[in-house]
Amino acid sequence: MTTNNETNNLEFQDENELNIREILHKYLIHWKWFILSVIIATALGYVYVKLTTPLYKIETDLLIKDNKGNLGGQDDLLKDLDLFTSDKIIDNEIQILQSHTLLQRTIDALNLQTTYYNTKGVRKHELYNRVPCKIELLKADDSVDYSLVYTFSLINSKEININGKKYPLGQPINIGGAEFLVTPSPSAPKSGLNDPIEFKFNDKELLIESLSGKIKVDPVSKQGTVLIITLEDALPSRGEDILNRLVYEYNKAAIDDKNQVTSSTLVFIKGRLEKLQEELGTAERKVENYKSGNQITDISSQSQIFLQSVQGNDAELSKINIQLGVLKNIEDYLYSARNEQSQVPSMLGIEDPTLLGLVNQLAETQLKRQSLLQTIPETNPIVISIDDQIKSLKLAISQSTKNLKSGLQVIKSQLDSKNSAFQSVISQVPSKERGLIDVMRQQEIKNTLFTYLLQKREETEISLASTTADSRTIDVARSGKFPFKPVKQMIMFVFVLIGLITPAAIIYLLDMLNFRVSKRSDIERVTKVPILAEISHSEDASALLVATKPRSMVAEQLRALRTNLNFVIPQEGHRVMLFTSSISGEGKSFISLNLGASLAMSGKKVVILELDLRKPKLHAGLEIDNTKGLSNYLIGEVGYKDIIKKIAQQENYYIITCGPIPPNPAELLVNGKIKTLLDQLKQDFDYILLDAPPVGLVTDAQILAEYVDATLFIVRHNYTAKNHITSIQNFYSNKKFKNLNIVLNSIDANGGYGYGYGYGYGYGGGYYQDDETPKKKSFFAKKSKS
Repeated sequence: MTTNNETNNLEFQDENELNIREILHKYLIHWKWFILSVIIATALGYVYVKLTTPLYKIETDLLIKDNKGNLGGQDDLLKDLDLFTSDKIIDNEIQILQSHTLLQRTIDALNLQTTYYNTKGVRKHELYNRVPCKIELLKADDSVDYSLVYTFSLINSKEININGKKYPLGQPINIGGAEFLVTPSPSAPKSGLNDPIEFKFNDKELLIESLSGKIKVDPVSKQGTVLIITLEDALPSRGEDILNRLVYEYNKAAIDDKNQVTSSTLVFIKGRLEKLQEELGTAERKVENYKSGNQITDISSQSQIFLQSVQGNDAELSKINIQLGVLKNIEDYLYSARNEQSQVPSMLGIEDPTLLGLVNQLAETQLKRQSLLQTIPETNPIVISIDDQIKSLKLAISQSTKNLKSGLQVIKSQLDSKNSAFQSVISQVPSKERGLIDVMRQQEIKNTLFTYLLQKREETEISLASTTADSRTIDVARSGKFPFKPVKQMIMFVFVLIGLITPAAIIYLLDMLNFRVSKRSDIERVTKVPILAEISHSEDASALLVATKPRSMVAEQLRALRTNLNFVIPQEGHRVMLFTSSISGEGKSFISLNLGASLAMSGKKVVILELDLRKPKLHAGLEIDNTKGLSNYLIGEVGYKDIIKKIAQQENYYIITCGPIPPNPAELLVNGKIKTLLDQLKQDFDYILLDAPPVGLVTDAQILAEYVDATLFIVRHNYTAKNHITSIQNFYSNKKFKNLNIVLNSIDANGGYGYGYGYGYGYGGGYYQDDETPKKKSFFAKKSKS
């Protein structure tokens, strides 16, 4: 046995299924509009794809080498100073790669400030390299209009036409505040040299911002040091050149930064060599002059051995003095107020590994700080952390310098003592030999120092030439074979989707804005009044459709309405029914007339009263004489037998026409004679149908309501306003009409009502045998026809 819950679930499922079908049907009946919209959208998508500039994705991979290393003896000290933490190194390198300086160098190197266009075809195409001339912007003042487009074409190998004027090639040209140089391009194609080409100059700052936004730098992983640099560009070759040049400038800047200390050392050595070269020449001339003046060709072996000892001591003393001088320069640098912006002094002659490591680390840290300041402010925590490292390094360097300086001074004191001892020995040498030793000693000192500096210069130059960047290009820039954007399949899919959504949205919006009753639920949401029947729309011209087309869909629906009346007024006897509506034109006259005919067909004796005393329609549709009628009866001119007329088209069917239109219809209805008339009619007829005026306009229907057994309120599909349904609910709640029911009339299946409207009771297309001959418009179709 089925439980109540199961029954409720089945009803809920059926209701949901019906709602879904109704919603789908509302859209599917407009399938032609959907197809047209999709065709138009597809065409627009095709045009969009053709007019949109395709973008290619260019990519290069860069490995950032890990500089964390072991410096031997000073390892523990550097670890204590926390100098080798590089958690931010990848982020720093990303900022440097996107820095204003590198992008500016890239733009200048590739001459990207000038853009060329080919004007052939529907849209402009950018050109790169394959242009007959290279146009380089030399300088531009504030009056330059960067939106201005120039057109040029080559006249010959010496002249060019720009905006209709001739200019010489290879000479600066000034137009509108922009000074530029035009030179022939060796890579230009041989054909089409004389075709006009457009070009324009770009604001460098805006170009840098645009390029910075297009270039994306992302690490492969959080732990890895490989960066993937990508760029989207309309020209693959240009994008490849940009990324390759950017990496080149990045490596070059890194090498230049690393070579700053080496370069300063090399400059120092070269300066000393120039000075020593002069001093050595002077010393050699002195030796030569002394020997020739004193006619000395050689000195004794003892003096020679002594001289070699003196020279060795002097060489060591010179090296010590150089090292002390370097240490003094370091101290001066450490205590300088603005040493962050200056280069670290030369470390020539310093062999202490700890001090060398600290100074090199200081130089690298300061270079790193300067690089960061190009992209972030000094208040950034990264810069503050580096400043703390620099302070720690300076303290360590200062302490190491003092220790090394103390040791060198001890060695210098020892060498000075030896020199004093050598001086006392020299005094015992014969005067001529002593003089020769003095001049040869000076020569040898200069010569030893000169040789030492030459050796250091070669070592420094080798170091300078062998410096490599801390990065390596894994893959040079490469472009995809096909454009990255737009994705044709995705674009076409989106446009097709738009083609489907647009009519659906319009239908939905029109449905939301529709203030007329368009579906059954519009009634059921507002009122609890039962819907007794739903009648389809018909274009047939016959007033009595059930008689002329008994097998039509509308005739069958009226029979269903006739059957449903047994549930409204089930008791036997004379049944009086009132037909009304909210406004004129909703089809109450058609429904009442044809329902009466359907009742008469079932063997019942039926009479219909034309009680719309203001705008009567029934007698005209039936072509019945209206000389005498209801108005004559109500004023007492005739008896009721005199106004009853037979309807020729249907047996057992009679009508009381309205008669001459009175000036006071409402007053006639309340004079009491209408009740007398109905009582008399009940004795002769099984059904009495009252075709009353609309309740929204006059009160006639409400006056007649007390005499009836049931009221049928006619609502017309896509005609009756939704707010009129509220009035029906008020009538129902206030019980102004007995047995109030609704008949939904003139349902247009093509108007979006229901789903698969064939009609909804299971009647299939082709079941009914409607006349296929052309029909003239029905009399009731103007306003009230179903």
